[in-house]
Amino acid sequence: MISEVHRIRSKKLLPYIQYILYNRYSSNLEHSVKSFPNTNICLGITKDNSLDQEENTFVSKKGKTSNIFAYTTGLYTTPHEFKVLNNWDEICIDFHPCGYYHFFNFPSKPKIINDGFTNSFFSQKDLILFRSIFNETNLKNRSIAIEQFLLTKLKSFDKDNLQLAISYIHLKEGIVSVKEVLRHTQCSERKMYKLFMDHFGITPRWYIRILRIRKAIQLLTYNPLLSLTEIAYQCGYSDQSHFIKETKSMCNVLPKTLKNNLIAIDNKVIIG
Repeated sequence: MISEVHRIRSKKLLPYIQYILYNRYSSNLEHSVKSFPNTNICLGITKDNSLDQEENTFVSKKGKTSNIFAYTTGLYTTPHEFKVLNNWDEICIDFHPCGYYHFFNFPSKPKIINDGFTNSFFSQKDLILFRSIFNETNLKNRSIAIEQFLLTKLKSFDKDNLQLAISYIHLKEGIVSVKEVLRHTQCSERKMYKLFMDHFGITPRWYIRILRIRKAIQLLTYNPLLSLTEIAYQCGYSDQSHFIKETKSMCNVLPKTLKNNLIAIDNKVIIG
């Protein structure tokens, strides 16, 4: 699998989108990639292919020629595996959590893997545009066209309490309690719970857990000399034992095993 990250150039889009990731594969041999819990929302778009879902595993399948297939996995709390079984050309637009809703109304919850989603998500005009984008071999030109498309979709998102909560949780790097978030946003627990469930399919507490484990994954990748105790402290875990238990729960492996299987793409995307 050849993967390449393109950073967003438009200043108008930067507050909402992290990057565009291109994944290409030219073989009939199976290739597997593991994605760990993260707080970005990925919109994946492919041409001539689609995905089937088997629990936490997504498997590519050959689709109709020139068909566009789109999906979003939303925010998930355990690893997801992507198996590519044939030639593959994919565009992944990775949004900041609330950024997604500045473009699309369709919920970003996990397990939206079906053809009906593509047709509900994109207009016929959009599908024609993406067919032309996939015909463009120069990825820089693809990115320019995608950004132009996204600028036409940019709109307001009026869930201020949700955006304020997300911003505060990230400001605190996940080292914060739900009660502190509620005090900061002056929002009731019931309303905040509903906002998170409606838009992300997880609770505020789960969002905090994902952000913490993601920071730990970054430290394991980019600061290999740090001890597990130091990582646990920096990520807000009570001790090393708590960190190990959380890693096992959310990544299905122990921290040392996880560390040995992490791959960074352009210092931006971390996979296993």
